[in-house]
Amino acid sequence: MSAKVKAERVLLPQDFVPKHYDVTITPNLVKFIFEASVDIHVDVQKSVNSVQLHSRELYIQSATFKSEGEKGFSTEATGFNYDTKMQTVTIQFEKEVPLGKGRIHIEYLGEHNNQMAGFYRSSYKDIDGQEKVMVTTQCEAIDARRILPCWDEPAAKATFGVTLVIDSHLTALSNMPERRVEYLKGGKKRVAFMDTPKMSSYLLAMCVGEFEFVQGTTQHGVLMRCYSTPGMVDRARFALDCGVKCLDLYDDYFGIAFPLPKMDMIAIPDFAAGAMENWGLVTYREVDLLVDEASATSAQRQRVCTVVTHELAHQWFGNLVTMAWWDDLWLNEGFACFLQTWAADKLHPEWQLWQQFVTSDLAAALRLDSLRSSHPIQVPIKHAHEVEEVFDAISYCKGACVIRMLNTVIGEAAFQQGLRAYFEAHKYGNTETTDLWKAWADASGMPVADLAKSWTEQMGYPVVKVDIKSETADEVELTCTQSWFLADGSEAKPDEKKTWTLPVVAASASHRDAKVQLVSDETFTLKVPCKSGEWVKVNFGHPVPMRVIYSPDLLKRLSAGVKERTLPTQDRAGLLLDCMALTNAKKLQPELLITLLNAYKGEEECVVWDAIAPALNGLHKALLSDEALSKHLRALAASLVEPAAKKVGWDAKESDGHLTKLLRQTLIALLAKFSDDEQVVAEARRRFKSVLANPADTAACPSDYRTSVYSLALKNGGRTEYEQLIGLFESLNNNADRKQVLHALGFGPTEELKTAALDWTTSGAVKLQDFFYTIASVSTSNRMGQRLAWSYFKKNVDKYRKMIGKANPSLMHAVIVYSTYGNTEEHAAEVEQFFKEHPIPGTDRRVQQVLESIRVAAGFANFLRSSSIANDAFWASL
Repeated sequence: MSAKVKAERVLLPQDFVPKHYDVTITPNLVKFIFEASVDIHVDVQKSVNSVQLHSRELYIQSATFKSEGEKGFSTEATGFNYDTKMQTVTIQFEKEVPLGKGRIHIEYLGEHNNQMAGFYRSSYKDIDGQEKVMVTTQCEAIDARRILPCWDEPAAKATFGVTLVIDSHLTALSNMPERRVEYLKGGKKRVAFMDTPKMSSYLLAMCVGEFEFVQGTTQHGVLMRCYSTPGMVDRARFALDCGVKCLDLYDDYFGIAFPLPKMDMIAIPDFAAGAMENWGLVTYREVDLLVDEASATSAQRQRVCTVVTHELAHQWFGNLVTMAWWDDLWLNEGFACFLQTWAADKLHPEWQLWQQFVTSDLAAALRLDSLRSSHPIQVPIKHAHEVEEVFDAISYCKGACVIRMLNTVIGEAAFQQGLRAYFEAHKYGNTETTDLWKAWADASGMPVADLAKSWTEQMGYPVVKVDIKSETADEVELTCTQSWFLADGSEAKPDEKKTWTLPVVAASASHRDAKVQLVSDETFTLKVPCKSGEWVKVNFGHPVPMRVIYSPDLLKRLSAGVKERTLPTQDRAGLLLDCMALTNAKKLQPELLITLLNAYKGEEECVVWDAIAPALNGLHKALLSDEALSKHLRALAASLVEPAAKKVGWDAKESDGHLTKLLRQTLIALLAKFSDDEQVVAEARRRFKSVLANPADTAACPSDYRTSVYSLALKNGGRTEYEQLIGLFESLNNNADRKQVLHALGFGPTEELKTAALDWTTSGAVKLQDFFYTIASVSTSNRMGQRLAWSYFKKNVDKYRKMIGKANPSLMHAVIVYSTYGNTEEHAAEVEQFFKEHPIPGTDRRVQQVLESIRVAAGFANFLRSSSIANDAFWASL
């Protein structure tokens, strides 16, 4: 970042430098008010009579300063000036404090809120069905200030000593192991923990409640425990196994052993995000840590494994070495996103996670980054609260894609060597992106900063247009032109033009051992060994986050490679994703896309179906209002889906692998949408009845596709099925099983039932962390659902805002995204006008992305309807 951008950051005054915090907190699980004190050991850099700290929703009762250098000097606080907008408190002292070492002592009160931020409360039912409460922390990005007055900035690293005074029957956890436990009068005990290493305030963690645990030890001697509320701990064994093996993997790969004496992971009943990487005590949403061996879906197992590997990667990337400021958030999240796949693939190579990466992380990154309302990976952050809007697919997924690309370019050996040097040079410190580039440049001898700059400092990515320049019997020469890809199909203005340094990998059917070529020109040529007439693929394996548009002849050859299955799995998937996006942007004619789709008949690979499914769903959404075109699309979809679904079948088999189970889940969801076969509905009804009779019977109705069964039964039923689903939800004690109900509940066939679902999900019957799933279910069910979700949002926006309150902004972002689905210009104008009249702080970027997405969808729908696919003759020719 430039010096100008750095100078504009809003930081606390640098008069004091924190070195160590000793915080003592007495939680109250009845009144939800905690009493606390903190001693902050500081170095005074400037003699002043006040100190400014971050503080939010804390009531400071008293404060003193004592000098450690000037014997006998102390001064009392005379006043506390709160700035609620800046979330700071300025403590005024009677006298100026002297330079050197000193200690600030503060007595204060705080709240165990129900907003899933700070030191908050979380409720659950115990094994006897009784309501219970625990308290836990969530500090990232800027909520440590709800727990203690502090320098709540990532570069203000210090050590922390935590003491918790709790009821004697409860368990207390923090980042470090206990160093002392004392039993006190009145049924209390004081639990003091060892001091943490030097770390940022957002990593501070505490949990108090009734917990059970399972434990294991890594080969390198680290004790790992997985905690849960009582009665659920057996579900933590899968995550424990992943975690124990993963820590050893990272130890060996990074060359720096995990630096803490223990590693705890705990499932929290109420949690806004997926997990939080607190050093030594990772907190998780229950569904992202706990796996019921009897009912867990394959998707859930994969999700738990990758969330665990993601959070444990943070113990190095983010915790040991931390970004200096939030504009380099991607250093934390992009790397953890890359490493979660790297480590999970080592643990479960049969899951083919690098192939899945193309249809998951890469697809998500390209989808968001094609909008003009996207942002660079390195996005300037002035005020810390702005970072809440960039915890998104750019920081996570595009960051991971760029790292994967650099791994391809510099090679695995230099990549690992550079990482090891980076950690050794910066452990317990803070870095900027340039520090990582330097480490890799030193290891590889390549100009990494020059290569990476175009990918991290500018928004968007390229589309490369490929044509044949010349061809011989054993080689083809391609002419390639790169330009900025925009989802709305618009061309960059002259002053907007940009290019990227492209690592190009090109291969052909007969020559697949492709080498990386670096090009940065707008137009360039490639020579590819190739037999005459065979397919040629640019961005082979999809290592680079970009789109490729082929000439009709080259696309025809690739279609043959799809049909004959000579094109590799991830390339069959990536090709379709590219072509769908290009048609969406009006750069590829719809008839070419449909012809390509038709070539996927007989496809059996799960990863490829993960590309076919969004293509069919996107076309379905665009054509909903055109009855004739919808009929043709449904027929094509059925011809693709029904044979594949028949082959996989409804019933699980002992021989099923992980990917087969995922494929069955995808295919039955597509059957539910596109098949007109009455036997499909009958089958769903039969299996729905089996769930109602015995929810634990996963043989009669495998968990992998229960959401599809529920939605089919409800869509083809009515009030009875709706009430049965509500009853099922209330009877289940596993959040993963409950989520399946929430995802289906919006498929009621009438407006009355859809409205009932929205009323119910906002009534308090569903946890705050989960209530938006039903909104998504309503809005994605059909056109009626789209309209209803939006009208409900408009009428109930104040209710939504009150529900979410000061909780994680991601919750409001989700509500906005799912409530505004649509694909007409009129809808976009209405949404835009509404948010002009009813602005919601902290959502500006998300609203702009929503508006752009609606308009892109509107353009796509019009493009399809005005193309040759509107003619019956085209469909007859397939």
